[in-house]
Amino acid sequence: MSPARLFSARLRTVFEDVGHWALSTRAGLKPSRRLPQQASPRLLSVGRADHAKRQELPGKKPLSEKKLKRYFVDCRRVLVCGGNGGAGASCFHSEPRKEFGGPDGGDGGNGGHVILRVDQQVKSLSSVLSRYQGFSGEDGGSKNCFGRSGAVLYVQVPVGTLVKEGGRVVADLSRVGDEYIAALGGAGGKGNRFFLANDNRAPVTCTPGQPGQQRVLHLELKTVAHAGMVGVPTANSIAHTEL
Repeated sequence: MSPARLFSARLRTVFEDVGHWALSTRAGLKPSRRLPQQASPRLLSVGRADHAKRQELPGKKPLSEKKLKRYFVDCRRVLVCGGNGGAGASCFHSEPRKEFGGPDGGDGGNGGHVILRVDQQVKSLSSVLSRYQGFSGEDGGSKNCFGRSGAVLYVQVPVGTLVKEGGRVVADLSRVGDEYIAALGGAGGKGNRFFLANDNRAPVTCTPGQPGQQRVLHLELKTVAHAGMVGVPTANSIAHTEL
């Protein structure tokens, strides 16, 4: 055998031994000690794309009533109803050894008013509801007990609120603390004690309570109505100027 062939045969044997040693060493390593394989750039790009798809925002959902109140509102149509009055009572005094005690039915309580009040903390009409119902008064009772009147319902509005009814301005709430009675409460009914007279010593008549006042009001922020006068002229203002 020539020296060149002998050298190549020995070199091939050495390389085969090195390969067998590398395979045995890799098989003997524990999974936790094995070196991580380097990911290809293509796999990294695919992983980033999938992660970006997961982070995409879902489709638009309808806003809830709570979120709608966060937005600025400068005009609102409101139906206000005052509280109903309580009914009067028709009864007679009952006591041992007192046969003719007489009428003692009390009057009903008055209904509560609905009042618009200016609050400095309120910046928009977004918190104003489309309908308000005042508190009703309680009915009258025996022993000349009058019914309790309904509490006043306050509606907080921002400074500079114009109150319109039928296209006519009925109130201008431009200062902090200003109030306007939007709807009056109904009067309470009369008990049979109220109808006692010389010619009628035992009345049984009593009246029901009156219903509260109902009104449709349009609330508008005066400051927003004149906002077009400030800043860059609008198209309408330019047209009026040219005319």
